[in-house]
Amino acid sequence: MKIRRIALAIACTLVLAGCLPVTSKTPVGTTAGLGADEALLGTWVGHGEDQKDKGAAYFHFLRGKDSADGAISALMVMTGPGKSDDGWMSFTVRTATLGANRYMNAVQTGQDGKPADDQLKNANLPMLYRFGKNRTLTLYWFDEDKVKEAIAAGKIAGTVEAGNFGDVKITADAATLDAFMATPEAAKLFKVFIALKRVE
Repeated sequence: MKIRRIALAIACTLVLAGCLPVTSKTPVGTTAGLGADEALLGTWVGHGEDQKDKGAAYFHFLRGKDSADGAISALMVMTGPGKSDDGWMSFTVRTATLGANRYMNAVQTGQDGKPADDQLKNANLPMLYRFGKNRTLTLYWFDEDKVKEAIAAGKIAGTVEAGNFGDVKITADAATLDAFMATPEAAKLFKVFIALKRVE
C-alpha cells in the first residue's frame, strides 16, 4: 500500500467521496475507563509495501496536556518523493483494553495545519492495535464489509447507509459495545491498516 493511500483513507478525500471509515457512536472501552496507553508514546514509522514507493508515514504519539483525561495527542506525518505525497494530520487518541484486545479511539483534529472537516472532527474511529516483537506496532481498522455482515446478523447494533459508498456506523450502547469488543470474534472484524516500527 502506498503511503499516500494511508493518508487518503482517513483524510477529507474520503469525505468528498462520501465515504467514511467505520465509526462508532460511543468510544470503545468506555465502561473499562478510557485513558492513555504510555506504551504507545514515541515515534513510529511505516513504509509502503511497494518497493517503488519511497514514502514513509511517521506516527508521533505524545502525552496529552489539554484534556482532563490525559488523552494522547497523535500526529501522522507523510513524506514522499512527490509534493503531493507530503502532509500531516493530528488526532486525539483515547485507549482501552477489553479482554485480550487493545483499542484506540481516534478523532481527527486537523490536517495540514487546518481544522479537520466537520464530518471527521465529530467521528470516532475505533482501531485495534497490537505490539509485536522487535519493537513493532500494528494498527488495524474495521473491515467495512465484515462490519456490515455483523450488523445484518444482529451481532452488533449499527446503521448502514444505502449505496456502495454508504457510511457504516456502530450505534450500540457502551455496555453492549464493550462486551462484544472484548471477544475474539470482535477482533476478526478488523484488517491491517499499517505496520510500524519504533524509531530508535
